[in-house]
Amino acid sequence: MANVTIADVAARARVSKSTVSHALSGKRPISAATRQRIEQAIIELGYRPDPVAQSLATRTRHRGVGFVFPLLAPQVAELEVRFIASAADVINSAGYAFMLMTHLDDNIGHLEEFAASGLAQGFILMQVQMQDPRVAYLQARRIPFVLIGRCAENAGLTYVDSNIELGMQRCVARLAGLGHRRIAFLHQDDHLTGFAVRVLDAFQRSCGEWGVAAVCAPCALNLASGAEAMGALLDTDPEVTAVIVWNDRAAAGAGEAALARGRRVPQDLSLVCFNYSSLPRLLSLQPAVIDIQAETIAATAARMMLSLLEGVIPEPAQTLVEPLFSEGQSIAPPAF
Repeated sequence: MANVTIADVAARARVSKSTVSHALSGKRPISAATRQRIEQAIIELGYRPDPVAQSLATRTRHRGVGFVFPLLAPQVAELEVRFIASAADVINSAGYAFMLMTHLDDNIGHLEEFAASGLAQGFILMQVQMQDPRVAYLQARRIPFVLIGRCAENAGLTYVDSNIELGMQRCVARLAGLGHRRIAFLHQDDHLTGFAVRVLDAFQRSCGEWGVAAVCAPCALNLASGAEAMGALLDTDPEVTAVIVWNDRAAAGAGEAALARGRRVPQDLSLVCFNYSSLPRLLSLQPAVIDIQAETIAATAARMMLSLLEGVIPEPAQTLVEPLFSEGQSIAPPAF
């Protein structure tokens, strides 16, 4: 039965709606026989209580926020920890429980089970896709949520995201200004997630605007993939003089591969990474970095979530955080 309501459960169990409500909330004692009929009706009808309505009915006896973070690799990366820790600090400081849900796939069933538990009154979603089924699911159930990221269409949505287009434009402009004519981007191999789609598009457009060649190669979130992608790039396209790497782990692997092929950084090859990584230890210099300001983004999203839980629409409801571009010591004019 679609859109099963508490009235449907009451009718099936032959009790009043208030009795079903009391059985769900535990606010008043219910006889064992009546409770059994209600539970049986819930099972037969497939009824799932609205966690928001339950929360209001019980005066938010359970105060929790779910942080839904699909992982890109089995291990949690440094950048992911920064997002999680910053959001948790804001949520916990407001007296809410912070509940982290991580998984290695984008199956919406994980969120459905979490939401059905009623433990969280609202959700913060990471790894937002251009067409994200989680958005439609939460909207249909009137569950408050905030996106860290953007969809293709965002009317009426509450989100905070990195203005990564601006960050990439500044990076390419600086490299082109130094004289680089062939720039590579070791990018996330993902055509669904908004961030990945936008940053790759921004790289290609920026290179076009500056009249430089754009070389694109996919790269996963680990050292080995960074090393493999960089090695293959330098073997097949030795005229590349600058490389941008989309994550901190892969950047370290890419740096190792460059050194192994006799490319000194920055004398022979300029290297830029997203966020800080182990590159300083590897290269004994501070890398050029596109810092998306993970802590600022996560804290802003958490404050937006708290506003929604208080019934207040955040102002503004859609925010772009400007990345910081730091030149460091890993970029220089090309040697050839």
